[in-house]
Amino acid sequence: MLLDSSPQLRAVQFGAGNIGRGFLAQLFYESGFEVIFVDVADAVVDLLNTRGEYSIHIVGEGAEEVPIRGVRAVNGKRVALVAEEIANAAVLCTAVGANALPYIAPALAEGLLLRHKTSGSPVNILLCENLHDASTFLRRHVAKHLPDESREAILAKTGFVQAVVSRMVPVQTEADRAQDPLAISVEAYKRLPIDANALVGALPEIVGVVAVPNFLAYVERKLYTHNCAHAVLGYVGHAKGYQYGYEALQDPAILALLTAVMQETGAALIRKHGFDPAQHQAHIADLLKRFENRALGDTCLRLARDPLRKLAPEDRLVGAARLCESQGVSPAATAQAIAYALHHTDATDPATVRLQERIANEGLESALREVCGILSGEGLYRLVTRYYAALEN
Repeated sequence: MLLDSSPQLRAVQFGAGNIGRGFLAQLFYESGFEVIFVDVADAVVDLLNTRGEYSIHIVGEGAEEVPIRGVRAVNGKRVALVAEEIANAAVLCTAVGANALPYIAPALAEGLLLRHKTSGSPVNILLCENLHDASTFLRRHVAKHLPDESREAILAKTGFVQAVVSRMVPVQTEADRAQDPLAISVEAYKRLPIDANALVGALPEIVGVVAVPNFLAYVERKLYTHNCAHAVLGYVGHAKGYQYGYEALQDPAILALLTAVMQETGAALIRKHGFDPAQHQAHIADLLKRFENRALGDTCLRLARDPLRKLAPEDRLVGAARLCESQGVSPAATAQAIAYALHHTDATDPATVRLQERIANEGLESALREVCGILSGEGLYRLVTRYYAALEN
């Protein structure tokens, strides 16, 4: 097969869901790329091909409708067709969810092999997945499907490049989907930091994409500023009877605690990674303004969902407290947020139910040790248990 001689650059986007269709496609489209989606949802694939376009609704301040035109889609089950698109692409991108990465690896491998046999040009895969070290994970799965004789040569020409996705997308209701299955609402924010050190060859210029050399700094800033603050809004907001995060943000006591948490983590991030203090304060102010966006409709229960994951030793709450400790910052406000998370109740969320059953049956000390990695005798243990007791009273 000869490579297509069309002058328009092509972006192959694995995943036509909220992030793929509602964020990444916009960046590629505004950069002059033809966007080719790869998805296994037959109805979405068929509709994208029938229409060839859809609209993104920017909600909140600066609301507008952004048309995304000239798109098409390939069913991910048609591996040979997907491989041809990979061979012709200027950039690849994934937003399929961590659990689905092994399932796209065979098509990626076949496409990279075809590319190797034709143009032989390098290509980068932007990984927009909520998975620590997604680059190593996907690289390993792709490698398993490559032939022995060309595996290393192909991998050497392929960049597995992690990205930090921060655009917020409201939950699409059944009514929204019934009205238009392809329409999607998002906030205006459209910056995508990527790992500069993982790039292979030249990456075409893409609107909003910023290659950063100290990528871990941006990963930790997202987790311990954005994700951490969202969790605090969820747990504290629900405890105080609010339905939506933006409502909780209007409560002076909640705003004070949230701000204190963000100041703690901010001080630690600045010390560890050298962020400019003024720029980080501007980042916090921007986040708080984005959290106020009523049109996003984020509920406190959604923000609080799955506390077993969110209270894990390296995740957004306990991980934030550990970061603070490592940089000589007292995590007093963050420990209070952890106590709220440990008190959280939600009968509709299995993880929350399991956490409360564990505390009831085995005690708080066991839950802190097994779920959070916080041991009795530690300073963080004393802080959390003191705030937990205060909430009980």
